[in-house]
Amino acid sequence: MNRKGDLFITVKGKCDIAVTCQKQWFDTIRWITYMRKKVTYMFAKTQTSMRRAIVRACATALSCAFLLIYLPTELMAGRSLAADEPMGTIIVDSANVRNKPGTVDTTVVDVVRNGTRVTLGEVVTITNDPSGSNVWCKITYKRESDGGSVTGYVVDSFISKDSDINADPDFETEIAGFPDTYKTYLRTLHKNHPNWHFTAVNALKDFDSAVSVQSRLGVSLIENSVNDAWKSTEPGAYDWNTGTFTPYDGQNWVNASKAVVMYYLDPRNMLTEDGIFQFLNLSYDTKYQTIDSVKGMLKGTFMENKPLTDWDGNAITYEQAFMIAAEKCNANPVFLAAKVLQEVSANGSNSTSGNYYSSYYKRQYTNLYNYFNIGASSDSDPVAKGLAFARDGFKNADGSVNTAKNEDYYLPWTTPYRSIRGGSKFIANAYLNAGQNSIYLMKFNVIPKESSQFGSHQYMTNIRGAASEGKKMYNAYSKAGILNTELTFSIPVYSGLPEKACLLPRESGNPNDYLKELTIGDYVLTPAFDPTITEYSLVVPASCATIHVDAKPASEKAKVSGAGDITLGNGVSTIKINCVAENGSSKVYTLDVARNTDSYDSYFTTTLASEGNFLGGIEPGTTAGAVKSMFTLTDGYTLTYVNMNGQAKDDATAVCTGDLIEICDASGKKVYICALFIRGDANCDGKISAADLTLICRYILGEGNVSEAGKHAADANKDGKITAADLTRICKHILGENQLAQ
Repeated sequence: MNRKGDLFITVKGKCDIAVTCQKQWFDTIRWITYMRKKVTYMFAKTQTSMRRAIVRACATALSCAFLLIYLPTELMAGRSLAADEPMGTIIVDSANVRNKPGTVDTTVVDVVRNGTRVTLGEVVTITNDPSGSNVWCKITYKRESDGGSVTGYVVDSFISKDSDINADPDFETEIAGFPDTYKTYLRTLHKNHPNWHFTAVNALKDFDSAVSVQSRLGVSLIENSVNDAWKSTEPGAYDWNTGTFTPYDGQNWVNASKAVVMYYLDPRNMLTEDGIFQFLNLSYDTKYQTIDSVKGMLKGTFMENKPLTDWDGNAITYEQAFMIAAEKCNANPVFLAAKVLQEVSANGSNSTSGNYYSSYYKRQYTNLYNYFNIGASSDSDPVAKGLAFARDGFKNADGSVNTAKNEDYYLPWTTPYRSIRGGSKFIANAYLNAGQNSIYLMKFNVIPKESSQFGSHQYMTNIRGAASEGKKMYNAYSKAGILNTELTFSIPVYSGLPEKACLLPRESGNPNDYLKELTIGDYVLTPAFDPTITEYSLVVPASCATIHVDAKPASEKAKVSGAGDITLGNGVSTIKINCVAENGSSKVYTLDVARNTDSYDSYFTTTLASEGNFLGGIEPGTTAGAVKSMFTLTDGYTLTYVNMNGQAKDDATAVCTGDLIEICDASGKKVYICALFIRGDANCDGKISAADLTLICRYILGEGNVSEAGKHAADANKDGKITAADLTRICKHILGENQLAQ
C-alpha cells in the first residue's frame, strides 16, 4: 500500500497484472487477508506438514475466490488499473479523424463530434501543414452510429485531456460551481489564457423550460438559406402540404428547429476560444477597452477611416464616437461596434444609408439613421419600421410623442452620431444595466431580474446572433493584442442539461415525405385525398385496362416513384407510390384499384342490384349490418365493410354512398372491391337532400366533381347520364311528390 492508501496486488501466473485499488477495495481485501490468516491459524497445530500445506492452499483459494468476486470488473476482464490509458474529450463541434497526422496525403476515416470520450495515443508534431495545425494526437473511440472502434489522428487542440484535471488546484477551486461537463472546456481555456476568469450564474429555470420558450414562433430565427434540417417544421413554422417555411422579418428568416435552438442555448457549445466572448462582462473598463481595440473591430468595414460629425459639428472618427458613447453609458465600446456590425453588416445597410424608399409602405425615409436597428422588429419591411422609430421615437399610451424620453435618447436620429449615441444608451439602459450584461443574455434572457421576463425582453431574434457577435468581439480583442488581459466571463448554468453538449443536427435536408396531390384521371379516390392518409381504394369499370397515376410531392426536394401509366389486371391491383424526402425518410401511399372483369359469383352472391362494380337497390336509412346480411360468401373468403375513408363501419350505422365491400381470400389478400350507392345520395352522406341537388347542379355546369359511386347515385332516372332530368326526379323526392326507385 502506498502513501495515498492504494493497495498494489500482483497476481502471478501466465501474465502479471498490477492492480490499483481505492480505499473501499483496500478495506475488503484487508478483511479477506485477515480471514485467510485466521483459517491458517486455526489449523496451525495440524500434525503433519502435508495437512498444513493443504490448509494453506485452501485458505489461499478462499482468498482468491473473494478477490474475483469483489475486485472491480476491470480486473476480471484482465485490464490494468494501475496503468489506465490516458483519456480525453473532444471539445469542438466536429473534427475530421485522419489515417495519418496532417491534411496532406491523408484520408478522413470518420468525423468525431463534440463530447465524445476518446483514448489518447501518441502526439505527433509535423511542420508547415496547410491547415496551420501542426500538432496531432492519435485517438481511439467508439463510432456513434454503430459502436465500432475507430482509430486515427485529430488536431491536438481539439481535445481536453483528463491529465489537465487538478493541474491547477487554485483554478479548480475557482470553477467549483460549474458542472463537470463545463469544466472539461474551461480547463482548456484556462490553459491557453490563465488570466481569464469564469463565474457560474444559475439560470432561473431548467434547460427544457428555456428551450421551450426560445422555440416559440418568431423568437429564434435562422436564415432561410440554411439546410432545411436546421429549420423548424412545427405548426405555424412550416406548411407540410405546400412544403414552404413561414417567413419572418421579410422573406429571408424562418424559425430555427428545436435542435438548433438547443445547440446555441447550451453554453457548453460556446466554451471555445472565440465562442466564450458572448459571455464577456460588457461593462466599460478603461484599462482594457481602448480606441485601438475598436479600430480593430471596424477594420475592413464601411466605418473604417470614415468621418462623422459630433454635436458641435466637429469631424471625428467612428472609433471615437463609440468610445464616447461607451464612456457615457457604461458599456464596452468593442461590443457596441460589434452590435452595429451584427445588425447592418460590414457593408452597412439601408438603415445606415440616410436615404431609403420602402416599396411596401410606399414611403421615402431621408436623413434618418438607425445603426442598432432599434424598433426594427419582425415586419414585412423591418428597415422601414426601424427608420420610423428613428423619426418618431417613443410614444405615450395615447399615441402622442414622448418628447422627454426622445430628448433623453437624442431622437430623432437625423445623423449617424445621434444614432450611435442614442442607440448605445438605449442598449445600455434596456439591457446591460438591467442585468442582461452579456451578449448571450441579450439573446437568451434566462437570468431576468423579473421572473415574468424569462425568455422575453430579448434584443435579437437571430439564433446565431450571440455566437456571431461573440466571435466579432474575439477578433477585435485579438487584433488589438489584448486577448491575454484580465477578462471575466459570466456563464449560465442550467439544471437538467443533457449529459453531453447538444449537437447541431446533421445537414440531412428537408424531411417532408408527403404527397400534395394524388390523382387518377377524372376518378375520385376513396377516401378523398389527404396527405396524411396513405391507403386508398378505387373501383373502375371492367373496360378500364389502364390508368394514369399522377403523384406530386409537397416538397420540391422530394422524389416520387411508382406513379405513371399502370396496367390493371383482373380483380384488385395494389399500387405503391413511394415519396422519398431529401433526408431519406419515406412514405408509401397504397392504392387498391378494383377492376372486376369477372363476375363476383365466384366470391359471393347478393340480393343487391348490380351496376358493374357498384351495388345499389339500398333504401336510405338501411344499416351496414343489414347490407352485410344480403351477402353469401363462397368458402374461404371473408367480407369487410368499410366507409369511404377505409374505416370499419359499425353494423348499426346507416349506409352511405361510397361505402365499400372488400372481399379477401384466405391469405388476407383483397380480391374484389365493390362500392355501394343510394340513388339520390350524390354527396355520400347517406341522405337525399338539397345538398345533393347543389352538388349535381355544379357537376352538370362543370364546376365540381362527383365520386364514381356518387355518379351512380346521381343518375336518378337510370339512363346512364347525369342531367337536369335527374335533378327533377330528386327534387320531387325531397318534396314528397314522387318516391325514388332504388
